[in-house]
Amino acid sequence: MKRSNLIVAALALLTVACQPQVDRFTLNGRISQADGKTLYIDHIGLDRVEVLDSAKLDTEGEFSFNPVAPKDCFDFYRLRIENKTVNLVIDSTETVTVKASLPQMQVDYTVEGSDECVRLKDLVMRQIGLLQDLRRVSSQYNSQDVTALQQKVQEMVDVFKSEVMIDFIFPDPGSACAYYALFMSLNGQTLFNPQADRQDAKCFAAVATQMDQFYPDALRTVHLHNVALKGMSRTSPSRYSASQEAIGKFDSLIVETGLIEIELPDCKGRIHKLSDQKGKVVLLDFTAFKTSYATNYNMMLRTLYNKYSSEGLAIYQVSVDSDESYWSNIASNLPWICVRDESSVYSSYLKSYNVRNLPSAFLIDREGNIVDRPDNTDELEGKIAKLLELE
Repeated sequence: MKRSNLIVAALALLTVACQPQVDRFTLNGRISQADGKTLYIDHIGLDRVEVLDSAKLDTEGEFSFNPVAPKDCFDFYRLRIENKTVNLVIDSTETVTVKASLPQMQVDYTVEGSDECVRLKDLVMRQIGLLQDLRRVSSQYNSQDVTALQQKVQEMVDVFKSEVMIDFIFPDPGSACAYYALFMSLNGQTLFNPQADRQDAKCFAAVATQMDQFYPDALRTVHLHNVALKGMSRTSPSRYSASQEAIGKFDSLIVETGLIEIELPDCKGRIHKLSDQKGKVVLLDFTAFKTSYATNYNMMLRTLYNKYSSEGLAIYQVSVDSDESYWSNIASNLPWICVRDESSVYSSYLKSYNVRNLPSAFLIDREGNIVDRPDNTDELEGKIAKLLELE
């Protein structure tokens, strides 16, 4: 090789070596029954959808994309063939594998390599299921039942939102699925409206708080932060100021032991603090009375209370029933402390205690420390007796 060619080759290698490394993620898999179809990968940005790459599929349907990975925060993508899509979330240089058949691509696919993508699929499937249920219900009403139909639709949407909050938002408000849930829509209408509904605004605030902590420089965080502040200000200006404190982190609720304080009224309007039970062994219970399990569950609690209250057991039961009258009628006959959060499933206490399912119980020792979270009711009595030092 001539000397001049050696110099050119060396300069080329030096140029490549000096270029910054670009992190990428891999999205591969197979879409069957799509011979000759074009598969696109789209980036779902804050204000636009951008096509990143495409591939014409053959009879095997195999594909592999290698886009630039998101840097400051998780980001959303989708695979698309014509009007069929698969929604995905990426937060690093991971490898995600998707397999599907084109005719049922949107509702019947598998995804591997990302737990958050699996959770996102669950969320999207529930959204599609709600839309199908709404269409079915709408077909059962005639044109004269508009008011009844609107009421039924609102009830179904409210139930769906409650389930989404308990299963996706409250357990991990800093997750991509929690963020995605806030902006879900049906027929062009968003499900959560932070500008008009105070409870929805609190959901936005909870997610914004976590994203401020984990992704402070991301554009999605800045946008969500501003939406949350505006929602909190508009829905409750007398109680929330347009400041970072408006979406604070419950610091004022932490008592000396590290326990998250609860301060709620009983059915007679008397306020009860959880911390006032210090000195007793406390069964902290989150529940709802208007459920199929409530009767048997409360009977079980009554048995425990009758047996151990004289030994120092206290029950502090937090109801998230939306029907105050129903709750009050039952609570008035209970011998232990039963309070209610009027925010229902939007309760900040559910989020603070990471309650994913109802009922959920915690055991607190005499010093006020949470020492256990029993997985099932069969464990309760033995653990209570141990804390009471009766074993």
